[in-house]
Amino acid sequence: MNFRSILYGISVCAFLTAVISENQVFAQQEPMAKDLSAELGNKYFDALDYLLKNTWMADTLVNQRIQPAFAYGIVFPGLIKFSAIRNIMETGATRTLYVQSGRKYAHYEMGRFQMKPSFAELVERTVTRQKITTEKFDLKNTAKARGERARRLDSQEWQLKYLIMFIRIMDKRFAHIKWKSEDDKVRFYATAYSVGFNRDERTIKRMMNPHTVWRRSKDANSKVRCGDIAQWFFVNDGYRFKVDF
Repeated sequence: MNFRSILYGISVCAFLTAVISENQVFAQQEPMAKDLSAELGNKYFDALDYLLKNTWMADTLVNQRIQPAFAYGIVFPGLIKFSAIRNIMETGATRTLYVQSGRKYAHYEMGRFQMKPSFAELVERTVTRQKITTEKFDLKNTAKARGERARRLDSQEWQLKYLIMFIRIMDKRFAHIKWKSEDDKVRFYATAYSVGFNRDERTIKRMMNPHTVWRRSKDANSKVRCGDIAQWFFVNDGYRFKVDF
């Protein structure tokens, strides 16, 4: 190999090293993800304030050996969506239709955690079948059973109970998954809570992709998913509710 070839080889190596170093620096300087709390505005901070004030919920979760920060992450997107006025105006008539006319009207959202009667019924059936709870539910498709379910969903205490049962179901069903991190897990659980926990793992993960939009923010070019909000809350504000077991 002559001297010119050696010089050429050295030059190529130096160039490649410079490119790699530049890319590493660029990767380290990539901007952080958008501040979703700022993007979502007052709704975000109203939801956070609600959780901070209602300490009884954290106490209940701790008694059940469930990390409050994790549980709150799952329902935080629903807390943001909640509107007290809309809840009163919209759920009254829909609830009557559900109780009197059946399951085809079971997909309206109600309460702080934005739970649907269809979700509550699926939770009841699953925990009863798997013997996860000692609670007794009337699972018949009757107006009486639907009325009792609707009354339970009117109660924040019962919505918290449904959330606890949901977490128990998810823990059992997806125990085989090795999570990258706790916030990765909360993102998955929040997505399942939103799209249906009876779906398979692959479908839930697919629903976590950028094409699955939870809502459009004030920025018309921004797409925000429920899993993203859950993860953002858990990482940035979850510390307010974490406890050591």
